[in-house]
Amino acid sequence: MSFLAGFDPCWQDAGAYLSALTRDLDEGRRLDRLEALLAPEVISHGGSGALVEPEVLGADLAARLAALTGPRLRLEDRLWHALGANSLYAAERFHVSARHDGAGLYGPPSGARVQFTQMAERLCASGRLREQWLLRDEAAILRQIGLDPVECARLRLAGGAPESVAPRYSGAGNGDGPGGSWGAALSELVTRVMSGEVAALAEQYDPAAELFLPGAEVGCGPREAEAFWIGLRAAFPSAHFEVEHALGAETPLAPPRACIRWRLTGRHDGQGVFGAPSGAPVEILGMTQAEFGPEGLRREWTLYDAPGVWQQILRGTGSY
Repeated sequence: MSFLAGFDPCWQDAGAYLSALTRDLDEGRRLDRLEALLAPEVISHGGSGALVEPEVLGADLAARLAALTGPRLRLEDRLWHALGANSLYAAERFHVSARHDGAGLYGPPSGARVQFTQMAERLCASGRLREQWLLRDEAAILRQIGLDPVECARLRLAGGAPESVAPRYSGAGNGDGPGGSWGAALSELVTRVMSGEVAALAEQYDPAAELFLPGAEVGCGPREAEAFWIGLRAAFPSAHFEVEHALGAETPLAPPRACIRWRLTGRHDGQGVFGAPSGAPVEILGMTQAEFGPEGLRREWTLYDAPGVWQQILRGTGSY
């Protein structure tokens, strides 16, 4: 008997199913099984737009596997909960290694070995992926192959980058279940900071909190967290910030954890990490995951697609 209705009985639990999905799709082991793995109406949301339908998603996966060969994804953390009798929602974080041996997404092959973080949130029903939100640390990839983010944004635009698509699913996560309060706590904290209450970081971060930020940047403590979040907010001071989904967990032998998926929507009307204000409309998909300890938030991982933001700025100003 399967762990959820409609899932193949060969999957004894959610972890086994999700690991197979990662192996078959992200590592490209079974792209011949797209019809079995993906729902006909599947949507994959990314940092620069959305892909709709299995054939489109399959073509994008093939292009990525051609550019970054031999990807290996190592699971760092996974949170999940059942949405009903036949569906689940999961948030995952991976350490990815590959080699830039192919032309295409990142220009001519450099032969560089790359390592980066990937975050994904997935909604699966009756054994198929229905909707996902996927972010890779594109800034870290570019730095390792020697490609400028603005140059990469121009490559994407030349290749016909996808437009944004409204998500079909949105939810608060398991806010009322075991460990759900941690998702609510992280959501409240980041919302307060993005609303201008920067003092919340010093109040709720461990003084030695570890920070893992876009571009494989590593920081320590609330002051460096403040520099990151203020730098992002300063570039888009009038944009609307919203947490779209939150999830928390308490499990044996692990610290309390939480993850949120958020979106910043508005205009590039401030001086910050993306240079002089351009007025271009932007929509930034972001994810933050965290671990908590006795002194507060002790580890944070945050991702958004910096080249994807540059792509929107260039498209909005017509300068590409």
